[in-house]
Amino acid sequence: MKNILTGSVFIFFISLAFCDEDEKYIFILKISNEDNIDKEIKYHTYRELSFTIPSIGYIKYASSFNEKMKYVGKKEGVHVIESTLTDLVTTNTVANIEIMDPYWEAMDGAPCHLYIDRYGTVDHIEPVDKAEHHYLQEAFDAAFNGMFEKNYLNPLYCCDETEKTAGKIIGESWTHSNDSSKFYFTMNSPPSFSWTEETYKLIKVKDRRGKKIATIQASGTLIVDANIKLNILGEDRFIKGRVVGTVDGKWRWDVEAGYAINVRQIINLQGDFEMDDETFFTKLTRDESLKLLK
Repeated sequence: MKNILTGSVFIFFISLAFCDEDEKYIFILKISNEDNIDKEIKYHTYRELSFTIPSIGYIKYASSFNEKMKYVGKKEGVHVIESTLTDLVTTNTVANIEIMDPYWEAMDGAPCHLYIDRYGTVDHIEPVDKAEHHYLQEAFDAAFNGMFEKNYLNPLYCCDETEKTAGKIIGESWTHSNDSSKFYFTMNSPPSFSWTEETYKLIKVKDRRGKKIATIQASGTLIVDANIKLNILGEDRFIKGRVVGTVDGKWRWDVEAGYAINVRQIINLQGDFEMDDETFFTKLTRDESLKLLK
């Protein structure tokens, strides 16, 4: 009798394990649901972009801030998210000379509305208080449409609007391509364009304190046609070039809550640039981390 019970328990846990492997998980942000209007979620973000120009030296743009997001609802058929950046800190250096960014600091505590297109990215931005913060329009555009642009509806690109019930099982991979995406390296730079192909894989889902936490790894390739305007000792300098490289990332996702707990992504690029009719080779690194705040 004891052997029968032991065997039954063993079979139960084996079958449970197989059921877990076949369970499907969805990774679409739930912030845009109608029942989440006026609910808030807050993240701490760190970003760093660095590269070297041989005739000038090491260049780094680094920033950290908290972002509070609140779903407003739909306007004219698109989702609207109110975003407020606070605790903004920047460290921008060109050849060991610190570059001040007064517009970045002026955004601290100034809310704006993000109008999200059907792909989940920002279509356009408006200050909530247009009369007081209209002068921050370019700063908002650079902050949310820069090289660190993100998807506010479907950040892991696992399903589209027509198949939101489609999920992923543990061990499953999926691929997303982004063709000719426009962004800005700095507030005063002309537009740059990128082409990406990323593969995501659901590694595991674990129960932690009553919550199902998924781990997703991302890797891919990236091509960038870069146009960067730099102000060096009061003089505007323009560099352009094409760089190629890799994207590596790791996500931890609260399955039931429907949002990321933390994210880390590193991009390594290299290629040839032109400046003042001279060509040079350089490497460019972009590092970003995001952590949910309670």
